[in-house]
Amino acid sequence: MSSMYTGYAPIYHAIGQGAFAEALARRILMALPGPPGRVLDLACGTGAAALVFAAGGAATVGVDRSEAMLAIARSRSDELPVTWLRADIRRLPASEALAPASFDLITCLYDSLNYLTADGDLALAIGQAARLLRPGGRLIFDLNTEHEFAAWGEGLDQVVYDANGILVYHRLAYDAAAALAYGRVVWFVREDERWRRGEEQHVERAWSDAEVLSALADAGLRLVARRTPSWEPASLDAPRIVYDATDA
Repeated sequence: MSSMYTGYAPIYHAIGQGAFAEALARRILMALPGPPGRVLDLACGTGAAALVFAAGGAATVGVDRSEAMLAIARSRSDELPVTWLRADIRRLPASEALAPASFDLITCLYDSLNYLTADGDLALAIGQAARLLRPGGRLIFDLNTEHEFAAWGEGLDQVVYDANGILVYHRLAYDAAAALAYGRVVWFVREDERWRRGEEQHVERAWSDAEVLSALADAGLRLVARRTPSWEPASLDAPRIVYDATDA
C-alpha cells in the first residue's frame, strides 16, 4: 500500500478524482441532525472531504498514509481548521489531535477501506474509529462491493480522463476466489512537447456485508443504514454501499 498514490497524487488531484468524496461529504452534512463539532476523515487523500467539513465549521483532522497526497491537502487548506496527520488508519497514534471519544463524525470515503486487503484489516480500522467516536457519534464509510468488482471480470480497460494534456486509463481485473480486485493505473502527461508516462498497481478487497457487520459489532457499533452515494436506500447487490453506523 505504501507505494500507491505517490507518483499518481498530482494526477489524481489534477483530474478531479476527489470530486466523489467532496460530493458525498456534502450529502453527509445535509443528512446529519446537526453540524458536527469535530470530524475525523480517514484516508483523506488530497483533502476533498475534510475541506468540506472544515468549511462547514467543524474542527477537522485528516489522516492518510501518502505524504504526497497530504502535501496537496496541506497546500489547499489555507486558514481552515484542519490538522493533517500521516498515519496508518489501522494503527492510529496516540496524540492530542486523536484523543479518544472526541469526534462527532468519522468518515472514510471513496472506497478507501477496500484498500485494506489482509484478514482482520477492516476490523482494525473500524475498531480504531470506534475508539475515537464520542457517544452517539457517527461512522460513515463507503465500499465497492463484490458486485462492482465482478463486472471487471478477467480484464476491463477504462479511459477515465483525457483532457488538458493528461490521459489516464485503468486496466481492471477481479480474482473472485481471492476477493481481490486489481487496478493498473497508467497515466501520460504532456510536458515540453513530450509525453511522460507513470504507472501504479492498486489492489482492493471485496469485503462482504457479513464482514462489515461483524467488524462493526466487534467495535461496539451498530448499523444505522446502508445507502447509495446519492443517499437512497441501498440493496446488498448495489455496486457501492455507504455504511452509516453509530454506538448509540
